[in-house]
Amino acid sequence: MKILVAGDFEPDYNRTKIILDGLRTIPAVSLSFYNYKEKSKWNFAALRKACKEADIIFLPAFTHQDVAAIKILSGKPILFDPLISRYLSKVFDYKKVSRFSPRALKNYLKDRISMQLADLVMCDTSCHRDYYHHTFSIPLHKLHVVPVGVNTDEFPPAPALGERDTFVVGFYGGFIPLQGTRMIVETAKLLKEHADIHFRLIGNGFEYKVIQQLVASYQLGNISLPGWVAYDQLAAEMNNFDVCLGIFGETLKADLVIPNKIFHYAALEKAMISKESPAIREIFEDGKDILLTANTAEAIAEKILLLKNNGALRAQLAQGAYETIRTKYNHRAIGQLVYELARQLMPA
Repeated sequence: MKILVAGDFEPDYNRTKIILDGLRTIPAVSLSFYNYKEKSKWNFAALRKACKEADIIFLPAFTHQDVAAIKILSGKPILFDPLISRYLSKVFDYKKVSRFSPRALKNYLKDRISMQLADLVMCDTSCHRDYYHHTFSIPLHKLHVVPVGVNTDEFPPAPALGERDTFVVGFYGGFIPLQGTRMIVETAKLLKEHADIHFRLIGNGFEYKVIQQLVASYQLGNISLPGWVAYDQLAAEMNNFDVCLGIFGETLKADLVIPNKIFHYAALEKAMISKESPAIREIFEDGKDILLTANTAEAIAEKILLLKNNGALRAQLAQGAYETIRTKYNHRAIGQLVYELARQLMPA
């Protein structure tokens, strides 16, 4: 099976990288690429030639704007992975666009038209699938769940840390609204009298400067903000966390996703705390492989103290998380799911 990966995409973006890593493990799959970041999207002859040589065309995360042109130009079956709704993200999550503005309509149409034109659409959770169906009227038979997963070869578990003088509560991310980093800061404020608890928030992004200012205004010495960490150093950083924090955003999008970090933490065999949501319950079970919490600083602080004082529970949750994702949600399993969808699109 020849799959062309096309559009304006980032091959190293976590979601896309996991899928491509997984597909590369399948002997029956041959991958080729036409990435607009490297080749001209206006070179129709070259793009048409690349499409002609493929059986299936895969458009990875965030390529909404490329679906229509490639579908028309190629005439080949299109497997599309939007990952997000542009409309939901810009209007309701980032709140950059007024709900009833022309820009909101433009983003709505980008979602709807791209999903309608694709032959099959991938969704990272069942919650996202239902959102696409009800919001954009995409038929359920076109929508298929492929979880984010994790490349377990790149995120192997390390030996347990054991007891230390400082209990490290860790997080990494892009400081976007759905991650709820403000809530983490409020939690740290409640726990600032616990001198042996330290919060380490890795990354930067949308609200990073706001978080820096908030930490400074609260005069919190129990939070470090080291900034961005290279991908190949991420596992080592997370292996220094005693407990890992998921997401605590208050937007609708936060209820629809299971973020990359949850799968990474689980692969590293770490105990996790995250906001309770319908999406996260699709894979993880409270008290078995994760601790879910009400989305308040008081409730999160209570969970942190519980795990700090109960090493046996931490170990139980960590092992449970690892067992949950080890076989069903590694990159090989995710690649196999994508391959099976591609097979559905092959000519009889």
